[in-house]
Parts: sequence; structure tokens; C-alpha cells
Amino acid sequence: MNRRMKEKYLKIFIPLLVGLIFILLIWVGYKLIFGKKLSFLETIDKSIYADINYDAIYGIHLNFKGSFVLPDNYHDMKLVLANGKDEIEIPIEVKEKDGKREFVTSNFINKGINLEYLPVGTYYLLIKASTNENNKEVDKYFSVTNKTDYDNLEYYTLTKNGKNNKIDIEWNTYEEYPTLRFTVKETSLPSDVYDITIDPGHGGVDTGAIGYLDGTEYHESNLNLTVSLALKKILEERGYKVAITRSTDENIEIYEKGGSAVLANETKSKFNFALHHNSFDYQAEELNGLEVYVASDIEFDFANLLIENIIKETGTQISPKEIYQTVPGIYQRYFSEDDILEDEVQPSNKTTSMIYYYNIRELGGISTHSTNDGRYKDINGYPANPYNKANVTTEPYLLELGYVNNEENLKLIVGNEEKYALGIANAIEKYLETSF
Repeated sequence: MNRRMKEKYLKIFIPLLVGLIFILLIWVGYKLIFGKKLSFLETIDKSIYADINYDAIYGIHLNFKGSFVLPDNYHDMKLVLANGKDEIEIPIEVKEKDGKREFVTSNFINKGINLEYLPVGTYYLLIKASTNENNKEVDKYFSVTNKTDYDNLEYYTLTKNGKNNKIDIEWNTYEEYPTLRFTVKETSLPSDVYDITIDPGHGGVDTGAIGYLDGTEYHESNLNLTVSLALKKILEERGYKVAITRSTDENIEIYEKGGSAVLANETKSKFNFALHHNSFDYQAEELNGLEVYVASDIEFDFANLLIENIIKETGTQISPKEIYQTVPGIYQRYFSEDDILEDEVQPSNKTTSMIYYYNIRELGGISTHSTNDGRYKDINGYPANPYNKANVTTEPYLLELGYVNNEENLKLIVGNEEKYALGIANAIEKYLETSF
């Protein structure tokens, strides 16, 4: 072979060799990085799986419900996030029913897996149980299957020090058996994703309640807006990204884009605060003070912090109103049988176990039993709630900050709007510090 031919073949052979070496290095690197981490999945018992029958993200918490037929010789059943090196145990409640072990991460929709504190990394949701083999206690792992009506979930953590994590929760397979994988990565929020939404009640032609002080007329809609703008400013100064349904005295829609029942979920906000002021038709000498309206099936820690911190900053008090009161200061108004009979569409899809106020019920999707599936469009023009069946939603609160037609209460409200806002902001911070 002459010199010219050798040079020609070398020009072809050397790039091919370099390419093959490059591919080999990538393959080896992949095995070193991922193969070791995934090898623990090969030890999972593939004979049975746990069924996940329900999954929902509500605010900052993820909840699962499931069932598992675990052999009698197994005990100490646990739910874990594992990657072969690290293991995060998830508290669950387990009960026996019809030969199955039914489990739930929490009976409260605002508890469960706190997604804010998952460390960066890749994890798999597994059942862990103990059994005896050769007179020795050993742990066995089992994977989970998706028996819900939903597929993958996506979550962005609240902004902390200008940083966020994105959590992709994906139904997957590993060597043909099902898995649920959590991938936690550092990121920044997309332009259309926010931390918190504020909804100043009423606006425009809808003034809400009206009160009078020293000859001046005060509209609830304006008081709501003043507190909301102050709260937005405080939260943004603390690093949060905040959406608001209105920033001027204007009419706002309910179910249209940007509406009071929609914006929080459009922006993937973790919390929605509908800010209002109250009024009464009777008991003028008695009704005053703060009322926090909440969803059903929730744990009250955050609601209590809102009450505690608003009172601390403003000097207001808990309302003495007893109707709809669950515990002092916290209220849950449900549909009554009369409310249901008066529904504009019959038969109604509402029940007496559902919350009456749309700005709680409609914002939580399946977690809060949203009811507006479009049935009212031809009657009152309301389009369907686009998040009616959503399983990833905000956690909503309705705050009635005081009674505007109680003169003494109005004196406390007017001029102190920033203090009410500060109380709410401080409650948010304290809740996030303690809600592990």
C-alpha cells in the first residue's frame, strides 16, 4: 500500500476510532453515574406491587392513598423515597380492609409529603416491609403502580434566597417493571409560575360592604385592595414572587383567565389569600374582629398562625360569631340542604360536606371537591372552572379581617392596613419554618 493510500485510510480510520472511544466513555460514565444508583432497583421484589389509587398536590404537600396485598409474614410496612444510598421515610397510616392494607400519607389534605424540603436528587417511591429469613430480620422493597386517573406531576418550590427546585414526579418503568420517580433539580421559576396569589375581594361596581367613620364612606373593595397591595409589597421584599387578581378598583371575573377562582392555579401558586372585610345585618354591638375561613379536611396549624400573627400586629380580636365556627377564629361554611335545593341546576352536584364559598371550594380542585363543571354557563354565563378536576392546586384561605359597619372595628381597620398585611406575611414565614 502506497503512502498516499495509507494517509487516506488514516484520515477515515482515526475519526472513527475517536468517535468509538467517545461513545465508550459516555457509556462507561453513564454506568458509573447511574448504574450504581439504579442497581438497588434490581433487588426489588417484582412479584407484587402497591396500587396508588389517589395522588394530589395541595399547596406544598403531596398526598397518596393506596392499597397493598402484603404476605402475612411481612410486618412494619413503610413508605419510602429511596435511591440506593439515601432513604426518606414517609409517615403513613395503615389499616386492614378486605385482606388488603390500605394506606394514606395523611387524612388532612394540607399535610403529607412536604415537597419544599425534598433534597436535590433522584428518588423512587417504594413500599418497605420487614420479614424473617433464616432467623434474621431483613427489609424488602416493593414498587408501586398508577391506579389513578392522572399521570405525571410537576411542582416548583417556593422561592428561597432567589432559588427554587423543580420536582418532576413521573410514572416510569425500570427494566419493564413500574416505578414512580421523583427528580429534584435546582432551577429558577418560569415567567408564568408564581409563589403566592392574593385576591382582593370585590372591586369596580361591586363595592362590597360599606361603613362610615367621621362622615367618610368606606368601601370594603378599597380596604381589601389596600391590604392586598401592602401584603404583595412585603412578600416581594422577602423574595417571593406574588400574583394578584387586581391592582386597581376594577371588576374581576371569577372563572375567566386571571379570575379570582383561576389565577392561583394558572400561576401554580402554593397559596391563595382572598382578602375581605365583613358586615352584619344584626347584632351591631357584638360582631367584630377576625374570621379565617378554611377548606374541609385540613389541619389548622396555618390558620391558627394567621390568627395569632394578625392579632399580634393589629390588636384586633377573634370574632365572637358562632355560626359556621369550627374552633375560635376558624370557620367552615358548608352547603345547607336549602342551599342545595336552591341550586340553579338540578339535580345539584353539591353536598352538605362541601364548602360553600367558591374562593375556597373551587381553588382546590379534587382536594376541596370543586363543583363547577360548566353546568352554569347557559344559566348565568359562568364558564367551567378549568381546574375543576385538577390534582395539583393552590391552598386557599378566605380572610374576613373585620366588620366595616361596626364603627369601633372600622377605627381599628382604617390606617392600619399595613399591619394586617404584616401579620399575614409573618404567619406565612412562620408556617414555612415549622411545617416539615
